[in-house]
Amino acid sequence: MNYRFFSIIIPAHNEEKIIEQALSCLKKLDYPRDRYGVIVVENGSSDTTYEKSKKYESDNFRVYSSKERGVSRARNFGVSVCSKETDWCVIMDTDTFLKESFLNELNSYLNQNPGDYGTAELIFDVNTPKSRFWAWYRNFTDRLMKTLHIIHIVRIDLAKKEKYDEELAATEDLEYGKSLSRHGKYFFMKTDSVVTSARRFEQKGYIGMFFINIYYGLLPRSILKKIGWEVIR
Repeated sequence: MNYRFFSIIIPAHNEEKIIEQALSCLKKLDYPRDRYGVIVVENGSSDTTYEKSKKYESDNFRVYSSKERGVSRARNFGVSVCSKETDWCVIMDTDTFLKESFLNELNSYLNQNPGDYGTAELIFDVNTPKSRFWAWYRNFTDRLMKTLHIIHIVRIDLAKKEKYDEELAATEDLEYGKSLSRHGKYFFMKTDSVVTSARRFEQKGYIGMFFINIYYGLLPRSILKKIGWEVIR
């Protein structure tokens, strides 16, 4: 078995309520411990995100802190400190939880499906008609439009070649995907091992989140660079 080395990068800003759940899941991954590493990049938090993350440090879990906030800046930094053994980067939101089998599934998928960057199917951590529909909608549009959202899976040479726009705090994932498309082939992995929190949808409403996403998608870059993505705790 060829076990690729995966570097899992997690930007974390004011995530004290959820960071331990995410890291606990990563500790339980059913994959050789010497073939994956976790990099947490706490950026500009005013809570205990950094302290709670540090409790999980080990030989393959590293935690960094930066006074400068910004999800794009944190992701770029995470890529820059990846292990030299890294074959692929898995860049994900703090409120995304991977099931034990995820890396084995991904490793097997990459054996059979050529691709250079992509994402994975998601499900929500609540099971309601609204959450199921939204998950279906998100998965359908991601696959159709070849976009990245909750989890970004990028071969290391492309991750080193293209960076996230550090002036953007919203739609930066869409822009990143466009940049990667100039160099490689997109893939969409079907799985039930990527679980994401519905907290933003439960707080803002599912219809509200639909219009929020449309609104941000229509704004010009000059305005997007002046506004940030609201922190949900």
